[in-house]
Amino acid sequence: MIADDVQDVLTRMRGSSDLRVWSVIVTIMGDMVRGQSDQIAGTTLTALMGALGIRPEATRVALFRLRKDGWIDSQRAGRGSFYALTDHGLAETLSVMDRIYGAPQPAPETWHLAVSLLATDRLGCEDALTGQGFAELSPGVFLGTAPPERSAGLLVFSDRTPTFPDQILPLLVPTSVRHDARNLSDAANRARNLTAHALPPLAKAALRVLVLHNWRRIALRLPDLPLKAFWPEATLREDVHALLNRLGPIDITALPQ
Repeated sequence: MIADDVQDVLTRMRGSSDLRVWSVIVTIMGDMVRGQSDQIAGTTLTALMGALGIRPEATRVALFRLRKDGWIDSQRAGRGSFYALTDHGLAETLSVMDRIYGAPQPAPETWHLAVSLLATDRLGCEDALTGQGFAELSPGVFLGTAPPERSAGLLVFSDRTPTFPDQILPLLVPTSVRHDARNLSDAANRARNLTAHALPPLAKAALRVLVLHNWRRIALRLPDLPLKAFWPEATLREDVHALLNRLGPIDITALPQ
């Protein structure tokens, strides 16, 4: 059983986001079993998903989908199964590690505004800018923190001390993302009080998964830029990381097997 105060936080956190079951499993695998030889027992996964309010039937359907899509492998062992990330799933997981677990970006020495409207290969230029971490402000206009690696056909403005108007925040961080960030910040504050006393392993794991899952959904929609330059109250990354550090990594062997 999970204590009522923990259950209240879990319920609030579940209600603040769309818990797509397959995506929750990706979060769990990416956090707990991302080593080359790591795996998790089906019974452990089912127990953890159950603590999140997700039924075994939904978990089975999601696992089938992830196997079909090449994200996970399963291996029978007696009457049970064990699950691990495939090479594809591991590569996809590692490709976003910095976005989720990385420290906040420091303020750059120079900001760069790149305009692609004059480029002959406009689509190629814009793909290259996006791949370099530039964020699109409006069609053909991108903001970044490093000189464009591919500048042919680009109009580039550089400034060490730019002025960011208030209107830039909705362009870079949509209202829905800021709403989710506020909800997670509120839930994280409530969860912080729970970590003052020892939590049972399953409750701790469920809490970590929900915090991380909600943060992952937000982090992957944020621009790859130093946010505080135009969003002064953007402290969610630091707050989430502090809470995850207090919860600590999950010991799978301490969960139901």
